[in-house]
Amino acid sequence: LADTQILHCSGCSACYAACPRRAILMMPDFEGFAYPQVDESLCIHCGLCERVCPSLHPKAPRKPMSVYAAKAKDDILRIESSSGGIFSLLARQIISDGGIVYGASIRGTDLSVCHCSAENEEELSWLRGSKYVQSDVGDTYVYVRDQLEFGRKVLFSGTPCQVSALRNFLSVDYDNLICVDVICHAVPSPLAWRKFLEKRVAELANGHSGARLDTVIDRRISFRRKKCGWKKSSLSLRFVNDKEYLRDLHTDAFLRGFLAELYNRPSCHMCSVRELRSGADITLGDYWNVHQHFPQMDDDAGTSIVLVNSEKGAELVNRILLLCDKVDSDYADVCRTNSAVYCSSPPHARRGKFFRLILRGNDFDITVDRLLKRPLWHRIASLLKRAVKKVVEK
Repeated sequence: LADTQILHCSGCSACYAACPRRAILMMPDFEGFAYPQVDESLCIHCGLCERVCPSLHPKAPRKPMSVYAAKAKDDILRIESSSGGIFSLLARQIISDGGIVYGASIRGTDLSVCHCSAENEEELSWLRGSKYVQSDVGDTYVYVRDQLEFGRKVLFSGTPCQVSALRNFLSVDYDNLICVDVICHAVPSPLAWRKFLEKRVAELANGHSGARLDTVIDRRISFRRKKCGWKKSSLSLRFVNDKEYLRDLHTDAFLRGFLAELYNRPSCHMCSVRELRSGADITLGDYWNVHQHFPQMDDDAGTSIVLVNSEKGAELVNRILLLCDKVDSDYADVCRTNSAVYCSSPPHARRGKFFRLILRGNDFDITVDRLLKRPLWHRIASLLKRAVKKVVEK
């Protein structure tokens, strides 16, 4: 790939899935992000890889047909979910019709994230909740096509770039396919995630790391545990000795670095599939300011933004109405609530330095703390500003 193409590549794997000769492999770069590598000896220059690329062929922005603030009536389901539990309600409807659901799950000996299928409640539980790491799609797009051709209902959930990739790969709008994407802030580096996990294991082993991650940490990792409430959700790791690592978004190093854009994928800072360009039938997200507009919907256990973008999406949402509480909202308020639906955030100024330090073997937590600490001049300026304000008020 050329440098400009690398900057815009989302790692969606559409090109990998579309190649008829398997000439493309998705390989990690030094930051841990997957990019396509072409075996020129196998390539027949058919152009399919370019034709299915969402970054090369951005679609027009859309607006939703209807907008809701919604939450599942099942409080246990909602606590186990990242937001209002709406994804699980939608998925259960598809499974009850004999269909299959695809979404992100934590798998592998390194606790990486990949796309898997679910056909029952136990399997669905692994897809529930946010995963703040880019998932490896693998051959999922091919599996989805096979299930659709077989006549089964399929619900595919993923980031907007993954939904757009699936749509491009299929090139046909199947009646039995429902696509659900999320209002995506960005995807953090898998390398950063692995370094974070290794740090936690080293702490548990009193400084001695090297243990296989899945033998030490339970795979039911929660990036948004609501023990301290939804608005102050926490990253939770449970260890095999029943100990738990629990830090909220203000104190956990991984969440802090992610939200500060310290190690997110380059393409996420210039995302081409925001503004509902992915082609998803339904878009889900967090209704962060629900307490301001719909206080009756806020109990700090999670409320979802639900954007219905197609007739198929509306039909499925209507089937879960009796299972959730909802109020009508509008797209303008969603944009004020969750700006990631329409705009990308710039990378942190010290992003490159983070990867240089981590690749040298520097401590993950210390590196994040140092790089996110405001410069001395900035802190002095803030103190002076507050001092002047106090003098003026007197």
